[in-house]
Amino acid sequence: MKQRTAGRTGLALSELGFGCSSFWAKPVFPEAQALALVDAAVGAGITFFDTGPSYAAGNAERRLGLALRNHRGDDRLVIATKVGTHVAASGRHYKDWSRGAVRASVEQSLERLGRPRIDLLHLHGPSLEDLTLELIGALEELRAEKLVRFIGVNSFDERVLRAALALPSFDSFMLEYNVMKKRNAALVETIAAAGRAVLVGTPVAQALFTGQVFAVTSLGRAWALLRAARHGRDLAAGFRYRFLNRLPEMSGPQAAVAYVLRHPQVTTAIFGTTRMAHLRENVAAACLTLPPELVDEIERRPDA
Repeated sequence: MKQRTAGRTGLALSELGFGCSSFWAKPVFPEAQALALVDAAVGAGITFFDTGPSYAAGNAERRLGLALRNHRGDDRLVIATKVGTHVAASGRHYKDWSRGAVRASVEQSLERLGRPRIDLLHLHGPSLEDLTLELIGALEELRAEKLVRFIGVNSFDERVLRAALALPSFDSFMLEYNVMKKRNAALVETIAAAGRAVLVGTPVAQALFTGQVFAVTSLGRAWALLRAARHGRDLAAGFRYRFLNRLPEMSGPQAAVAYVLRHPQVTTAIFGTTRMAHLRENVAAACLTLPPELVDEIERRPDA
């Protein structure tokens, strides 16, 4: 697995990152399988792991922390988590960007992860109005206390990303970019030109262009379909990219991963999975080079 430098942070990240969220984090998914996937990812050369306190109400961070016990002393590993999205006792998600809430969230994340410091802390889906001096001050306090190394923003709103890019505190940006949503290519270049890290959170586009999303053969597949159904237009647009499933030398998801990684300014592409075969498939995709005619075909298709 190749490494790429995360902008001005100087961190070396594997070009594929493992997302510890979604069904992987749910208590119904067997913990032994979840931990085995992390072990296999590390064994395949993946050194970047992304999670968040709101995923499965904290269970994602707890699980990742448990998995990391098997890799203590491996100083290659870089762990990212998030702040700003909280889970009420009722299970409802809500936002709180106050100084006290941010600090409490970071302290809880450190405890769950079993680490003395968060390598990369992303704001989780802030609005423009959330990017206040109070919030930035709270983040800089945590950095000064060495509880956080670097600070970033996770958003699929271009306006928020561009506003945050104008602020000197933010080192990293996690955004949406894939075969079905190519419009952010220019934003990727702008972020990289400013010396910041570019993290892609949706490299496989939820595999909406495959028939797998409709193959409800397990509880995990049913959960994935319900999740995809919330993005009805994207689900419909996936049919325009079904040609990716007919490639002779690679699968559709592999082509999607290779398409994102061909962009030299992308630091890492983060995927999640609950299947060992899917993990191996994506790792193999990191070594693929797409034919120019395939790239042209992808870029001719309209975005979702």
